[in-house]
Amino acid sequence: MTSFANNDVVIADNHPVQLAPIVVTAQHEHTDAHGLIIHADPKQPIQPIPASDGAAYLKSIMGFNNIASGGSNGDITFRGMQGSRIKMLTDGTENLGACPARMDTPTSYISPESFDRITVVKGPQTVLYATPGSAATVMFERVAPVFEQDQHFQGNASVVLGSYGRLDQNLEAALGNDKIYARLNANRSKASDYKDGDKQSVHSSWERWNSDLALGWTPDTDTWLELKAGVGDGEAAYAGRSMDGAQFKRESLGLHVEKRNLSEHLQKLEAQVDYSFNDHIMDNFSLRETASGKMPMAMQVTRRTLNARATMTSQWGNNTLISGIDSQHNQQGGNMYMRHATTIPEIAGTLEYQSYGAFAELNHTVNESNHIVLGARADRVEIENLTTSQKRKNTVPSAFIRLENSQAQLGLDSYIGIGYVERTPDFWELYSTSIPTTSTSQ
Repeated sequence: MTSFANNDVVIADNHPVQLAPIVVTAQHEHTDAHGLIIHADPKQPIQPIPASDGAAYLKSIMGFNNIASGGSNGDITFRGMQGSRIKMLTDGTENLGACPARMDTPTSYISPESFDRITVVKGPQTVLYATPGSAATVMFERVAPVFEQDQHFQGNASVVLGSYGRLDQNLEAALGNDKIYARLNANRSKASDYKDGDKQSVHSSWERWNSDLALGWTPDTDTWLELKAGVGDGEAAYAGRSMDGAQFKRESLGLHVEKRNLSEHLQKLEAQVDYSFNDHIMDNFSLRETASGKMPMAMQVTRRTLNARATMTSQWGNNTLISGIDSQHNQQGGNMYMRHATTIPEIAGTLEYQSYGAFAELNHTVNESNHIVLGARADRVEIENLTTSQKRKNTVPSAFIRLENSQAQLGLDSYIGIGYVERTPDFWELYSTSIPTTSTSQ
């Protein structure tokens, strides 16, 4: 058998090809505990565009992902875990939302740019807040404004324009002196439906606004008192749901008190009380055409939440101890009605939740290179199904211990920790399995 080989000669082109530049952006994140605790500045710009809600910002931090139903109000996950496994706090308090299907997740009511810092604690490595998150604890926080001697006003404003009708407006202004201040945070964000890769419109538009006012009093350098109130509302189209979010009303009221340097060992006392009310409406007719064969209907759900906590920070020698108590009471209710109903039924209570907790967290400095951090807490949780009068009561413990090591000469930091968390079923789990047909009793 005879075979022939055909060798093609390729002459290389010596002229270089100019490719389009690739720009890589990354956030600079300050960390504590050798990377376990992440701090982010929500006022710094992120790519590709400023976040419209808390979930959109958190997905820019390593480990977080966002489950999107539309263009806004996604459901955040951390290392594959979601729901109440992620503790979501704003200024030390919890606002859970009201929808049993998580159409108004806690991050739906958060506008990141109106906060001064974000702190993420990975895993069950803190016990300072009720029923700790097994995945992570996330804190959105505002810092009291500080005025120089001849300065009585601070402020900044921004406007963002983008494709698909994106328009963001943000205002932050503070007026005061070294004794008193007033601070206003106001923002509005909207966007139209975007288009997919096939140029097809995706049902994803949204509009939202928030406004928060804080009045502060600092009679001396060691005393701080702040009274704050906030309101907000919005709507969001959900391509991934059979209904849209037609209303996201929020009302909040809080009082925070802090006293520092009380004695040689007592560094700080803190107390706060916060109330929030969420009024959420879902429907299949206000933001879309009702699908053929479907009845135009709406569901209204509400949640009233009262949080309270008191903490004490003490120090002696190489030990810093934070201890305290906290409580949360919330009640969820809802109704359902047709589009052209002559009367809208009253909100009927479905679930009532009460928790009481006590905790202590200790940071011990062994030497310059080693720290030990440990904590424990217990929560007493009582849940009542208001449709059946059935009750569930549990006492759930949480604890952790962590060793942090720093080798400055090698530029090497490390930590090892273990945590344990127990929790009762959360509202969304109970609603899907126990309301209204079965009880919440064990």
